[in-house]
Amino acid sequence: MKKYINEKLGEKSITVRFMTLYIISLILFVLSWTISYLILPEGIIRGIGILPGMAGNVASETLIKEFLTIFGLNSVGWVLILIGNYILKVKNFSFGYLIPIAWMIMYGIVLGTNSFSISIGQKMAPSFSVLGRSGLYEMMAGVLFAVSTDFITANYSKDLKTSSRPIPKNKKGKMKRQNVIGIIISFIILSTAALREAYMIINL
Repeated sequence: MKKYINEKLGEKSITVRFMTLYIISLILFVLSWTISYLILPEGIIRGIGILPGMAGNVASETLIKEFLTIFGLNSVGWVLILIGNYILKVKNFSFGYLIPIAWMIMYGIVLGTNSFSISIGQKMAPSFSVLGRSGLYEMMAGVLFAVSTDFITANYSKDLKTSSRPIPKNKKGKMKRQNVIGIIISFIILSTAALREAYMIINL
């Protein structure tokens, strides 16, 4: 399985890399959501961290302000994706991939414990109703952005036990048409999801 995943993450097709990383993230999301719902107390991580503090615990006065807040907070994560992708790639796994994976796990915990900055009233049990929320689509955009920008890697290691080495200039990845398309689509998905989430928050 590990070899298979590595091969898929090494595919030239962004679509294949995206599907592989998103499926892995979804599996971890469901696990974290289920476990946190069953055993963790409500609100356990509410307000913890820098981003929740920036988001605040009350809705903005207008839809546009709330949208800009959500979009801006996601953009911070995207900067971290770029930094991770640039720093290192181990086999076919860019470090920037860790950001959307961590997001998905945290989102599962937030849902399972109702740790949103603005409470949704109670812990949310695992169900397909999550598809009606914007979170998964914001994460989807993050995954697509991660696999669309992994060509910027500056250092490579064949495994975690081996020291990394700079990638020669003539072997560094270059931005291709599919990378540009992937980046554009990821921004469209994020913008749409953020606008929908802002609307839902304003109308709570």
